[in-house]
Amino acid sequence: MLKCSSVGELSRKDPVTDLDLIIIGGGPAGLTAGLYAARANMKAILLDSKDVGGEILNTELIEDYPGFESVTGSELAQKMAEHALKFGLKIETYKPVKEIRSEGDRKIVKLEDGTELSAYAVIVTVGGEPTKLGVVGEKEYHGRGVSYCAVCDGAFFKGADLAVIGGGDSAFQEGLFLTRFANKLYVVHRRNDFRAQAILQDRLLKMDKVEPITPAEVKEIGGNGDVKWIDIERDGKRERVNVEGVFVFIGFKPVGRHLFKEHIDHDKNGYLITDQYMRTSIPGVYAAGDTRAQLAKQITTAVGDATTAVLHAERYIEELKDIERVFPGEPKEVAAETASKAELLVFAPGEVVLREGEPADRFYMVIKGEAEATQTGPDGAQVTIARFGPGDYFGEIGLLNDAPRIATVRAKSALEVMALDRAAFSRLLESSQATKAEVRRVAEGRVRLDRR
Repeated sequence: MLKCSSVGELSRKDPVTDLDLIIIGGGPAGLTAGLYAARANMKAILLDSKDVGGEILNTELIEDYPGFESVTGSELAQKMAEHALKFGLKIETYKPVKEIRSEGDRKIVKLEDGTELSAYAVIVTVGGEPTKLGVVGEKEYHGRGVSYCAVCDGAFFKGADLAVIGGGDSAFQEGLFLTRFANKLYVVHRRNDFRAQAILQDRLLKMDKVEPITPAEVKEIGGNGDVKWIDIERDGKRERVNVEGVFVFIGFKPVGRHLFKEHIDHDKNGYLITDQYMRTSIPGVYAAGDTRAQLAKQITTAVGDATTAVLHAERYIEELKDIERVFPGEPKEVAAETASKAELLVFAPGEVVLREGEPADRFYMVIKGEAEATQTGPDGAQVTIARFGPGDYFGEIGLLNDAPRIATVRAKSALEVMALDRAAFSRLLESSQATKAEVRRVAEGRVRLDRR
């Protein structure tokens, strides 16, 4: 078991409300997100329903993670967890999540024990549960010869004849582990060709004790209290194969979407749909790793997903806080929606943000640095009419009046601004009379200044 820190607050009945980020799932994706969040000094917590490590805890040998020619799943999980803990990540294990819901700009995560946590953003990295064969005897003999984890149960079958069901990487990796204990190992796959990596196929299938059975489907699992045989169908004929253990590796069903009280977009298989920043259809909710729809399900892709997700989540949280600070009367849910649609732009000193006379298409809020607005005077010289710092905004006049820009804005120093397109700006104004009045008041003041 991996040793993790504890926040020591999760037994409270009142919600923990001062969090920036909640990470759900402690596999490679979750631990990577936690590492980056901790390094960024975010108020973050990682929750896992079991021990951290995820599915790699069930993998005996990993040989395709850069920097490690060969490492066990548990060793890699331990190193990842220790790295994140070193930077102060708070991890709570054996804290299963029951429900995630939105309340204004906050995401409320309810645990099975009734505890509620609140944060600006959530990154979901939970994987799934093993896909079942759905045949007679599978449920009856689960734990009595039927297993979905070779690393967990393989040692109980020393000297036995076993069957691995599946043709992908997981089936072959687990099959290699089982050859340590099995007298005979059958690899049953419904297609002629296996999908596992060539190197895995070469290693497993060249062993004398291994026999592939293809194309074949398992039709029934039977025995007399414990598993004694499987019935398969091959070439239209039913055959009985005597085995004492059946290890099923035919895929996983994602469970991430079932955590949400509201609708979240997913594909036909239940995987969460994200954009290139790992954003889901719910503002402030991100998905990374095996829970999202993607081509490959590898440790490397999970780590990459998580890096992207947490870096964008950090930006989203800061933008949300800026909107709330500048427009305190804005409804929280609209602030969250606006932040999710904002784009962060960075300008070097002297670089033009917007130019006098150009069409107005965006509204800007200053995050960091300073900017200066100038106009062309009667003699053609540039006249400074305004300066902007953190919390100030500009670009509203052209959008309100549907007119060209009345001034040029340049970065006076290294500048970061949050940009909203016309639709997001309109939504911001329509949602709150206080916000609308404030933006118009500032705009009218600037127009009067322009007329002088």
